[in-house]
Amino acid sequence: MPILPQCARLPMEDIFVIDHALVLAAGHGSRLRDHVAVPHKALMQLEGEPLLLRTCRMLDRLGLREITIVTGHEGVALRSAIEGASGIEAKLGFVENTDWQLANGLSVLAAADVLERDYLLMMADHLLDPDMIADMCRVELAVGEVVLAVDRKLDAIYDMDDATKVRIEGERIVEIGKEIADYNAIDTGLFACGDALVACLAEVRAQKGDASLTDGMRVLIERKKFRALDIGPSWWQDVDTPGALAHGVKLLQENMGGDAS
Repeated sequence: MPILPQCARLPMEDIFVIDHALVLAAGHGSRLRDHVAVPHKALMQLEGEPLLLRTCRMLDRLGLREITIVTGHEGVALRSAIEGASGIEAKLGFVENTDWQLANGLSVLAAADVLERDYLLMMADHLLDPDMIADMCRVELAVGEVVLAVDRKLDAIYDMDDATKVRIEGERIVEIGKEIADYNAIDTGLFACGDALVACLAEVRAQKGDASLTDGMRVLIERKKFRALDIGPSWWQDVDTPGALAHGVKLLQENMGGDAS
């Protein structure tokens, strides 16, 4: 797959609906922590550059105008590694999640004040095909809706036991979770969101004192407001274990010539 040259930056206003990315980077990364020599797994070096910085550069070259990163665990180290990077035209912002030891939905709630328009939601420890991100930037959301990029290539999933499964009927997601038995696609961790997700997560937190992204998605399912977008041939990998990291690097090299920046 060809990648964008270093100098290229797509004119966002010409082709994309969504131009803001929210990247969750608050978590501890316990399953990878003992296997990497950096304070935060999003700072793992891939081809000489931290994973999160490479992601920011890719989002910038695609044409996104704003990137907000939610920090928590080792937030100072993470911010210092990203904030001073040269050559990124997009506005870089940081939000601290002081409750980072709780569920990941609280990272979205921590950023609620900067989510004034539709945005992409993604995870700092994921490798994502640029084409997949571009397709999500073109999504037009209905009122109260969230769209999830899903992978129907079930035989290509690296670790199915660890994957979050989804069941889709038509375009609608009707069930989500790691343990569901009846599924036909996999959650890639890339979402297109409006204000509905924050509202759903706030409801869950008010009831339980905590809220995961999956909790919020289940509220959306109840309201028939959770839609799937098939990523087709695009590739991706969650790099939260040593084996997944090795597989992700392999995918990176096979699909992008070893260069994701």
